[in-house]
Amino acid sequence: MRKRRFYTCLAQVLIFASLSIFLLIQPLQSALQSGFNPDFDGSGVVDFPDFLQFVDKFGFSRGDAAYEFRYDLNGDGEIAFNDFLLFVEHFGKAVFVNDTEDIVRPTGELKPWDLSSIVSVDAVRSMPVGTPVFMRTEFANGQLADLEMTFIEVVDDFLPPMPVYMVEASDPVLIQLGGIARGMSGSPIFTEHGTWGAIAYGFNSQDSPPYYFFATPIEWVIGNKGAIPLTKRLATWEGNGIKPLTIPLLGTGFNPAYQLSDSSFQSELTPAGRAAQNQDSFEAGRPLAVGLMLGEVTIAALGTVSYLDGNRIYGFGHPMDGVGMVELPIIEAVVLGPISNLSAPFKFATLNPTVQGTLTEDRLPAVRGVLGEGPELMPVKSIYTFSSGQVLELTHRLATLDPYTTAGLVAEALISPLVNRVENEPNHSVRVRTDISFVETDSMLARSRLYAEPEGELLSLIFNASADLGEILSQLMTRDDYAVQMREAEIHIDILPESRFAKIVGVAADTIISAGSAFSVATSLRVGRREDREIEMAFSIPDTLPAGVYQLEVGSAATLGPDSGGGGSDPFGFFEPVGRDETLEDFFVRVNGIDENVILMARLTFVTSGEESDLPPDFFGSPTDFFGSQNTTAPVSMEKDVDLFLEGSQTLQIRVVGN
Repeated sequence: MRKRRFYTCLAQVLIFASLSIFLLIQPLQSALQSGFNPDFDGSGVVDFPDFLQFVDKFGFSRGDAAYEFRYDLNGDGEIAFNDFLLFVEHFGKAVFVNDTEDIVRPTGELKPWDLSSIVSVDAVRSMPVGTPVFMRTEFANGQLADLEMTFIEVVDDFLPPMPVYMVEASDPVLIQLGGIARGMSGSPIFTEHGTWGAIAYGFNSQDSPPYYFFATPIEWVIGNKGAIPLTKRLATWEGNGIKPLTIPLLGTGFNPAYQLSDSSFQSELTPAGRAAQNQDSFEAGRPLAVGLMLGEVTIAALGTVSYLDGNRIYGFGHPMDGVGMVELPIIEAVVLGPISNLSAPFKFATLNPTVQGTLTEDRLPAVRGVLGEGPELMPVKSIYTFSSGQVLELTHRLATLDPYTTAGLVAEALISPLVNRVENEPNHSVRVRTDISFVETDSMLARSRLYAEPEGELLSLIFNASADLGEILSQLMTRDDYAVQMREAEIHIDILPESRFAKIVGVAADTIISAGSAFSVATSLRVGRREDREIEMAFSIPDTLPAGVYQLEVGSAATLGPDSGGGGSDPFGFFEPVGRDETLEDFFVRVNGIDENVILMARLTFVTSGEESDLPPDFFGSPTDFFGSQNTTAPVSMEKDVDLFLEGSQTLQIRVVGN
């Protein structure tokens, strides 16, 4: 192994040196006249990112776990020096494919057979191995194509009691594409006798031909076999992992430059344009797009129609989420063509948010729905006020899914239109105000929060605001006692042309005061990174305040927390987790309170009585002393709204003496 690594490293050095020479002498454009494509990342140019991918696979042979067929440019089963020479030949060139000579395109001539006829499982069992079958799918520019497959066998022990049909992709188009593309889930397979089933599953890894896939019998797709199980965990078959074909998520009005790594959507979301034309029909083989969010930003899952019976529509050949009964909008899509990328080929399509029906079931064999009237969707209005004074108002309609997905969609409706219109400029702040209603409760989520940072980078603030809102909504909709569902949402987002961030850097006050006297506190703030500001506060010390040593704490109300005079609870909250006994209404009161991050608080907390104190000057007072005796002296505090996001705190030891 060490020797192999040594030769691999040596080869990488030689490759890099050779590429440096070839980069200087190669012309900028070349047509590929053979079956290989050294543009591994699909950028259109054979360049150093492709080189880095190539050297990572250099030295592996067929049978090695890390071997991938597409890096074996001469197809001899080994990624070696001859492949490197082929790679270097095209290094520095823009790659385009000779359409007329190398890529086989579907003819567009469809088989004149009746796809409404159903071929039973028993009839398929009698078919000989090698029987030609065809798969119908929308391939490019809205055109349907019939692609040839080869029947292998009926598999009964993969998803019992439901059998599946194993087929091989034998059409030259599918072989050149690298198998069946994402988005073709549900494409019907058929012969002159009628429809057999819907393409649904594939092996976890297929790097080279032959490409094998599995189809769900059409009898199970349309429910002719009776009760359908809600979900079923997929197993292996003959030691091979099999999984449903991936359903791609497409998004219009979506900017991929600002993808969030922790977003449940954006990691799998492919930017797509809005369709200029309507979908021709919803016949078998046409796109089946299921909308999650409709509006300026439209997000939809893309599959294929398997069967149409009047206004009843069936597709995907496997579950989308396997949640059972649903109410999701069926919208329009037009396929522009298949794309072969690093992980698997996928269909690229445009979306039209026009609702054409309702998806009503999401179960193991397929998704099902009805064309015609669409479902009731939740309106989400976003109102943006930019630093220039311009106001933009957008309305989205969202499908109601599981709580986390719904909360993520609301956050997406807030973020995506905004990041497409702003630059990541410094020295800004963002204020978010929400007015969200819920089903079966009159309580509203009415929050106002300021988001600011030292540098005030705009996109970072927007993402923080979105994550905060998504977390609150998720907590509300996943409560054990009373999970609520959103009814309507209105969100105001104000972009402020300054960084309203302040750090508390100092505090000054008299260290000896008398009960009944006036007490002044001066707090020093560093605002942004440019300005120093001093905030003055004063209040009267009650005559009844016992003499003793007190801790002066200065910080935001959110940092210091509520005042407490004790009462037997654990001062640090170790044994009383927040929200343990909190009712739904208590929850709303807590999250709807004023933004305590912009409230400056000064608080005197009793520490101990006596003439002297050996407590450290940075000790924060608590309702109990060192000996565990109960402190019944309530803190004395004052507050001031500074409209700045406050960070940090300061403490000072104060002695209160009697009159």
